[in-house]
Amino acid sequence: MAQTRAELLKIRSTRTTVGLILGMIALILLFTLLTGLLSHPSGLASKEDQRSLLSLGSLAGVFAALAGVLLVTSEYRYGTIRPTVLFNPARSHVLSAKVVAGALAGIVFGVLGEVIGWAIGYAILDGRGITIVLSSGDVLLLVLGGLAGVAVWGAIGAGLGAIIHNQVGGVITLLAWGFVVDSLLLGLAPSVGRFMPTRAADAMMGLKVHHLLSPGAGAVILIAWAAALAAGGIALTARRDIN
Repeated sequence: MAQTRAELLKIRSTRTTVGLILGMIALILLFTLLTGLLSHPSGLASKEDQRSLLSLGSLAGVFAALAGVLLVTSEYRYGTIRPTVLFNPARSHVLSAKVVAGALAGIVFGVLGEVIGWAIGYAILDGRGITIVLSSGDVLLLVLGGLAGVAVWGAIGAGLGAIIHNQVGGVITLLAWGFVVDSLLLGLAPSVGRFMPTRAADAMMGLKVHHLLSPGAGAVILIAWAAALAAGGIALTARRDIN
C-alpha cells in the first residue's frame, strides 16, 4: 500500500501528467465537436450513432495508458529506478504497485473523459433538437464500461512499460498497437481482431460494431490483457539487471 501511494504521488507530481490531461481534454473536445456538429441530424438519430458520439470520452484510455507507460519507463530513463528498488528490493512489489497505480490513475482520467464527452455530446444533441434514444441501460453500459476500460488501460500501459523499459519504444508500441495493429486485425482477421484490447474495450461499452464481443466477454479479455502484460513485465524485470 505504501509503495502504491508512492507511485500515485509520482503521477500527481509530474508536469507530464498535466500535459496528458490537457491533451486528453483537447482531443475529446475536438472529436466530440467535429462529430456532433458536422454530422447531419439523421446521422445522430439512431442508437448506434449516439453510442458512437457519447463514447468519445473513452479516448481517455489512450492517455491513461500513456501515463502507465511513462510511470515505469521514466524511472529507467532518468535512473530513479535504482533508489526505488534499493528502498524496496522486491521488484515484483514495485511493479505490482505501478500497475495498481496505473489503474487508479486511469479511473481519474476516465472520470474526466466521461464527464467532458457526455457533457459536450449531450449538449450538442439537445442543442440540435435531436432526441436521445438510448435507454437507461445503454447509458449505464456506456458510462461504466467506458470508465472501467480506461482504468484497465492504465494498468495495460504500466505492464507494457515494465516489458519494454525504453520510453520512446514503449510509447510508439502502445500507439501503433492501439491505432494501427488492432484496427488492421479487425479488418483482415476479425476472428482474431475482436480479441485485441482496443476492440475489447469497445465491446465493454456495448458498441455494436460488427464482430465485437459481448460487453462481459470484452471485460474479461481486456482484464486478461492487463494481467498478462503485468505478469510478463514483472517476470522480465525480476531477471534483468538494472543499469
